[in-house]
Amino acid sequence: MLQFFKKLGFNEPFTLSIMAVVIGVVVGYGAILFRTLIEIFQHMFMGSGQENVVEILAGLEWWWIILMPVIGGAIIGPLVHFFFPGSRGHGVPEVMSAVALHGGKMNLRDGLGKMVACSLSIGSGGSVGREGPVVHLGATLASVFGTKLELSTRHLRVMVGCGAAAGIAASFNAPIAGVMFALEVILADYGLATFSPIVLSSVIATVIARLHLGDFPAFIVPHYTLVSAFEIPAYVGLGVVCGITGIIFMKVLFKSEDLFALIPIPRYLKPIIGGFLLGLIALTFPQVMGVGYDTMNMALLEEMAGPLMLTLIFVKIFATSVTLGSGFSGGVFTPSLFLGAMVGGSYGMVAHSIFPAISGGPGAYTLVGMGAMAASVLGAPIASILILFELTGDYRIMLALMVSSIVATVLINQVYKDSVYTGALRRQGIDLRSGREVGLLRQISISSIISREFETIPEIMTIKQFKVRLHNSQDDIFLVVNNDGDLSGVVSFRNIRGVAFEKGLEELVLVRDIATKDVITLTPKDNLQTAFHLMDDNDVQHLPVVAENNPEQVLGVVTNHDMVRAYNKALMERETSPQS
Repeated sequence: MLQFFKKLGFNEPFTLSIMAVVIGVVVGYGAILFRTLIEIFQHMFMGSGQENVVEILAGLEWWWIILMPVIGGAIIGPLVHFFFPGSRGHGVPEVMSAVALHGGKMNLRDGLGKMVACSLSIGSGGSVGREGPVVHLGATLASVFGTKLELSTRHLRVMVGCGAAAGIAASFNAPIAGVMFALEVILADYGLATFSPIVLSSVIATVIARLHLGDFPAFIVPHYTLVSAFEIPAYVGLGVVCGITGIIFMKVLFKSEDLFALIPIPRYLKPIIGGFLLGLIALTFPQVMGVGYDTMNMALLEEMAGPLMLTLIFVKIFATSVTLGSGFSGGVFTPSLFLGAMVGGSYGMVAHSIFPAISGGPGAYTLVGMGAMAASVLGAPIASILILFELTGDYRIMLALMVSSIVATVLINQVYKDSVYTGALRRQGIDLRSGREVGLLRQISISSIISREFETIPEIMTIKQFKVRLHNSQDDIFLVVNNDGDLSGVVSFRNIRGVAFEKGLEELVLVRDIATKDVITLTPKDNLQTAFHLMDDNDVQHLPVVAENNPEQVLGVVTNHDMVRAYNKALMERETSPQS
């Protein structure tokens, strides 16, 4: 397709910009459709499509508050299990995986299925967010568009980034934040060729959303400011509290998934259990149902009591974990903001009561807490800071926000070492930091790549003979065997490099005297994941393979080169198979 436009006289940046504009329009209307579906389902379950869920629930019977998410779960479970199995997950991790491992290719059915399932989840009271699924929807639409135009992998990834940025921008009415979220989380690429089309998509999607939904911010935010430079330590403390809360949130969320997986009933029935538990929680704490924008706005306007906000921190963690762990569909972006608002609001009340003259009100801490929690949990400090900047339009609170966000992010990186997105991927066997899919590594057994051609040396060989052998060989490490041919050690240039021999001793000292006796080995039943870990941990490039029932019987060797080649081949075969 790019070649076609080049023949018309258009260069590559211009062509990508045109495509980005189209994606912005399509995703903008997709986000509007998504919000409309949420309102429709919420009207079906609650009798109103308004976002003030707490007021709506106050007018409903107690039994319906319990039954509502149960019915939602009874619909969502079979819907996802039988019709849209690819729509499971939070939304954003799937986009990250598609970009990093699959060249940006995504399935339209999965994107549409996630939109429907998430709309049902939120409409029936699920304690989840809509931003993750709208990112997934935008990325899916962009991927399908780019695939139809037969774009290269590099350009297709850019288009997926455009779709993700457009989704965030249309959802939050925050085009700058949409751009940075796509660059920081989805693509991890800040190049000009990537930046320009993503900006266009984000801006166009924002314009579309404003035309149909109005130019209103996602939250009602008064103009808060940093009262004094002496207030910075208090915001450092808020960052620490947000980081700790974020760690607890992620651990409980993933533990909930594990516990629901142990329940011995069909997977598609588990959302019914989650819905029942959520309904029981909502009887006392209706604030945790739905996206929770109304509750966050109350905290920002300082209209909530401190004890209630403190309680809602733990209730929200449990409610969101039960919702997602049981099989409802939705994102964790908005729950992170909710937690940050409650942490910041309750923390701010304490800080303001202790230092009223040099600290802002609880609302300022609520705002900063939202940014700090989202930054640390999502692993997106730049995007989170910019979202809050666009919501306030005021630079004066940004200093506090930046300090808290970075402190919280550093703390989570130090303790947990994953964001909620990379943590979800790691649980699926995908490690984006290594660029390899662990699930695929586990499928490739060592027996399929064993090299039967390897050099051994007898343990009674002298050092002088070994030096000659080393000089004439292509290998730099040798397997040492005894008289029976059994493995007794390994020896390499490193074993003799630091050893000084007096004249004549090289003919007396034997290889077995300097060989490494504790040999790291593999068996044919091991897989590539195990092999890569052993090589990385021991700083070696090849390992001997021994019989499973006899660790001294050498069957062959595997090298790092052979392992990488086998992985790339398996990845290519999967990506080019008809099923993909």
